[in-house]
Amino acid sequence: MDYNRYARIAGASFLISYLGLIVGNLVAGPILEGDYLALAFPMRIQLGLGMVLESVNGIAVICIAVMLYPIFKRYNEGIALTYLVFRVVEAFLSILGSTKPIAHIELSDAFIEAGSVGEHFATLGEIILADRHWHMEMLTVFFLLGGFLFYVILYKTELLPRYVSLWGLIAVAGVTIMNLLLYTGIGLPMVVNFILVIPIIANEFFVAIWLIVKGVNPSNINLE
Repeated sequence: MDYNRYARIAGASFLISYLGLIVGNLVAGPILEGDYLALAFPMRIQLGLGMVLESVNGIAVICIAVMLYPIFKRYNEGIALTYLVFRVVEAFLSILGSTKPIAHIELSDAFIEAGSVGEHFATLGEIILADRHWHMEMLTVFFLLGGFLFYVILYKTELLPRYVSLWGLIAVAGVTIMNLLLYTGIGLPMVVNFILVIPIIANEFFVAIWLIVKGVNPSNINLE
């Protein structure tokens, strides 16, 4: 079994997941952050494209988990399966959250036909956005759980250098603290949130490139 082939596909999937999120947000963001009641129907192709691109993130996350499962299973099948489940749930929530704004297209059509009147349109639009927001918040929980297991396995097996897994664990802890404070009503300045988020993004990019270029060290968990 070519485990390094799986590792390289997983590495590429890390990059694809970020590309989907970034490009999808660039395409759909101006509509959802603007006057979406007036814009969503006339710009439905752009909005739909943005949602499809964002959904690529969820598909890529599933690919990461599926490709890494045979490798992680050689260390501990139970932990590997738990990691797979966390990532699949994360991906499912990502796809659901990404596609929620499709309802804005029909809502916008009705809003325009009604002559841009009726407060209920705005209320319905806000409910759709709130639903999307909370799907993304729940996604973060499973992302952090999966990330914790991911870096623990890397640390135990040394499939990658241990400084990579330590860096990842510290980064996961930072994002977890940020979200716990947010949920308890303690908002941090934007610059602090940025500082806490950047390490995990940088780490995942680093892991992605490492997996693509070097693969994993097969001797540490008897992959040879």
